[in-house]
Amino acid sequence: MELNQKIYYNNKPLILTTNSKKYIKNHIAGEGYLLLTGAFQRNFRLATEHMDKPGTLGVIIEDESGKALIKELENIYEPIDAGGGVVFNEDKDILMIYRRGKWDLPKGKRDDGEKIEDCAIREVTEETGLKQLTLGDKICDTYHIYAQNNKNLLKHTVWYKMQGTKKEKTAPQKEENIVEARWVNEKALPPIVFKSYDAIKEVLKEAGIQF
Repeated sequence: MELNQKIYYNNKPLILTTNSKKYIKNHIAGEGYLLLTGAFQRNFRLATEHMDKPGTLGVIIEDESGKALIKELENIYEPIDAGGGVVFNEDKDILMIYRRGKWDLPKGKRDDGEKIEDCAIREVTEETGLKQLTLGDKICDTYHIYAQNNKNLLKHTVWYKMQGTKKEKTAPQKEENIVEARWVNEKALPPIVFKSYDAIKEVLKEAGIQF
């Protein structure tokens, strides 16, 4: 199968692909990425080591088998599912949250047996305090790899558009280190997005938001 999968690590892209030349042709930034060949555990380790270094841009791992790349990825990183939302109010402002020095979007891990749509609504409610939410269309999927509690994890987040109201008071979830939940007008987004993650910028663009 043909594969072009973007996975974020340390706010940098790891690209798994079956055709690196085609990927770079379509994504000029890929010319600056480290290219590794083969679906080997060693290459995944080299990729994260490279992206840990200051000034590096990203990594491409190429293999003729997309299945082999995904299999090795999931052998190294335990998959977990999460849901999140881009919430609009009646003025078309977007709800952003601030934690750990970055502006982010509300999201969180799916509970066992929970539908991903229900997870997205629940997590947005828990992280922002908003309860008057209406689920909209799916926006996109994002992938992250990271280490937590001595485990290597692969988080797959499904993002949805949601409708909320500015009439409802926000209540940032302090337990998740969220210090602010703010409605932001699209025109005021650029400085906010500047202090965000590349994956979040990608989600906002997929949601049709200009900044």
